[in-house]
Amino acid sequence: MSYEKSINLLKAKGIEFETGLTGVEMEKIESTYKIEFPKSLKMFLMAVLPVSRGFYNWRNFDEDNIRFIKMVMNRPIEDVCEFADEIYWCDDWGEEPENEVDICRAVRNKLKNAPILLPIYGHRYMPVISVDNPPVISVHGIDIIYYGKDLEDYFEVEFGGKKQEAICFENVQPISFWSD
Repeated sequence: MSYEKSINLLKAKGIEFETGLTGVEMEKIESTYKIEFPKSLKMFLMAVLPVSRGFYNWRNFDEDNIRFIKMVMNRPIEDVCEFADEIYWCDDWGEEPENEVDICRAVRNKLKNAPILLPIYGHRYMPVISVDNPPVISVHGIDIIYYGKDLEDYFEVEFGGKKQEAICFENVQPISFWSD
């Protein structure tokens, strides 16, 4: 996949790029953050590395930047834990506990098995799941919505004028916990 359409769209919006990540850099990033990029995001970041405001500079291994990216990766988990009593109970989770304390405990337990979320831009994330081109979600507090059925669709929504409501939701890969 060349991502030429997405790269041209981002360039047209003034996004600045550095050369893509090398294989060695990618290995170091995945080791540093204890993650494995989904194939689509990995290939995109190895083609080009967007470095404009709002994007994350995975190439920068300064302690402050590593701490910052880890904080951004952890933010959705912290928000769900903090507001667990406000999470909508998903029918697929079984019978809803009777009291708020048990609901919070159950939500936090479910969160332990939720996929890691990798930040792409602002509060837009891609889950680490066993799909080559997973969807992109927007996580703002406990407001969690799909923002693209895949990486290219996401760029079209975020930067190309496609309405989020126009995503073909029937074709979107569910994400354990986060989609619930």
